[in-house]
Parts: sequence; C-alpha cells; structure tokens
Amino acid sequence: SHINIWSDMEKCIFLDRFLHHPKDFRKVASFLRYKTTKDCIEFYYNSKKSVPYKHALKEFLLRKKRRGDVVSWDATIQSCLAMGATIKAGSSPEKPLKFVLPEHDYTYHTRH
Repeated sequence: SHINIWSDMEKCIFLDRFLHHPKDFRKVASFLRYKTTKDCIEFYYNSKKSVPYKHALKEFLLRKKRRGDVVSWDATIQSCLAMGATIKAGSSPEKPLKFVLPEHDYTYHTRH
C-alpha cells in the first residue's frame, strides 16, 4: 500500500466537504487534488475515533436550519482543531467564531 500523508490544509478541506456531503467520499475527493476516494474513506475511518464527525455534522445541520436556537459548536471546534485549523473570536453575535485555515499546504502539525 502507498503512503499518502495528509496535510493540515487537506484535512480542513476534507472536514468542510464532509459536512456538506456526508460520507459521499467520491464527491469529497473531487475537491482534493492529490487524494482518491479510497484515500478519503481510509482517512475517515482512521480518524473517526478522535474526530467527532457525527456530532459536528449534527451541529452543522442544526445551524443550517437556524431556528433561532443556540446550537453548540463543541464538536465542530474539536473537529476543526484536530484537522489543524485555528479558532479565534468572531466579529459579532451572528459570527461568534472565526475558523482560520493553515497558511499553506505544507503544515503537518496534526497526528492523523
């Protein structure tokens, strides 16, 4: 088997696309230049013990509905930090958090 190490930027793209296309790994892979569908499937199953994908997806879907309810960001924050993103305070109550991607695609700080 070949080793195809994931950069933190690729992990952030994976998480974002996974939230938009849950478990549609072919679609997720289409946004990643150097990753195949198989790479995405392997990454998901190798990282799901430490990345709360299901809870982050639930939060994401609840935020999309936006019924005025306060939706937790806990699993989303945990997932993003696991992927190498940085989280800062947002600019307003409507945008409480700012998620910052790694500056370049040569960041490999995370452990997956």
